[in-house]
Amino acid sequence: MEKPNQIPAIVSIIAIILGCLDLVRGFMHTLLLQYAAVKIAGLDLSTGQAADLLRLMGSFGISNYISGATLILAGWKFRPLALYLLGIIPAAYLLGGIAIHLNSADYTATQADWGGIPMMAVYLAVCTLTFSYGLWKWKK
Repeated sequence: MEKPNQIPAIVSIIAIILGCLDLVRGFMHTLLLQYAAVKIAGLDLSTGQAADLLRLMGSFGISNYISGATLILAGWKFRPLALYLLGIIPAAYLLGGIAIHLNSADYTATQADWGGIPMMAVYLAVCTLTFSYGLWKWKK
């Protein structure tokens, strides 16, 4: 049983699960890069920018390996850090999403499907809900 003012164990469990998911995302964005770009994101690789698109998507995959390992280690070894990360991740995506929207407003949208967005919405919702619950239980 958990003592009062402790971060609940579910925070560590969720952090480890999301960390494992990030490792899978990293694998998809790097080792299965072309498949993910065409079949999931729906990118058109017949253009002159194909190499640039793949480089950007692959670079994102590298950061998935880092975030995955970080979440797993934090969940396993230091629960307060796991809690903080679960709050930082959606905040970073929100900031990044706003910046992308503002900086791409002058450009025509492509026909890409961005098939990973629904999964990311769930991922970010899980982060936010777990962070909120963990913070509430910790401060209660």
